[in-house]
Amino acid sequence: MKKILSLLFISLLIIVSKDTIGQGIGVTAAAGGSAYLGDLVQGTASLKQLYPALSLGINYDISEKFRARLNFSTLGAKGDDKLNKSDTYRARNLNFKTNIWEVALLGEYDFLKASEYDIVPYVFLGPGIYHFDPTTIDRHGVKVKLHDIGTEGQYLGLPAYSGRQYDLTQLNMQLGIGARYKISPIVTLGFELSFRKLFTDYLDDVSSSYPSLTEFANAGQQEASELSYRGDEVGRENPDIKTFNRGNPAKKDSYYTFQLRGSFRLKKDSHFNH
Repeated sequence: MKKILSLLFISLLIIVSKDTIGQGIGVTAAAGGSAYLGDLVQGTASLKQLYPALSLGINYDISEKFRARLNFSTLGAKGDDKLNKSDTYRARNLNFKTNIWEVALLGEYDFLKASEYDIVPYVFLGPGIYHFDPTTIDRHGVKVKLHDIGTEGQYLGLPAYSGRQYDLTQLNMQLGIGARYKISPIVTLGFELSFRKLFTDYLDDVSSSYPSLTEFANAGQQEASELSYRGDEVGRENPDIKTFNRGNPAKKDSYYTFQLRGSFRLKKDSHFNH
């Protein structure tokens, strides 16, 4: 993670040379909400499963309509089968919550010239690195880190589950749209929506099939067995693992944010007027 963060910082420093410091630099702050799409949410995220999202950043104008942008964000994701419409998923009775820390290096492109228009729509795209750690509250009221117990057989030591391990720090790809309004030559306020494409299906710790109760018992992993399927907590019988999947590994998880974003330029007489 440290190497990737260093590369992101170095990339921005290369763009912002010592001869241009202060000429096209802006600082930004944003606040709003985040939500995730995955195995514990069928359809769009409900208002009950939103998470606060805060961001800070700096940007540098490369041209009048294009800039580089370094973003730091803290947000989160959560999902709960109790909120699903399908009885099949409610019977599974799984839930998770995770905080997410993220840094991203983005390219931002304006569709209009800010020197000519007060309202400017834009798009942005770029890679990011994020850290997550899904948790749940077990039947005894204890907070459990799901990654550490292997609810899908990650620590059984069996070949069938060897590909299910996942890292808590990973790369993503961001794509977003927004529009900002020029309040003054150095201050803007806008709204943006940003979608993150992930390369894991384990943001929610749910992806594939259930290991058998016998496999968990033979390995002495009682806690993993209890949290792999939780229908018994709401009076449901354990499913036939041969016909009932825990999740859908064909579709990766994702998350998105929607935020109000303010920007402040460090120099009023910079070479591009926003």
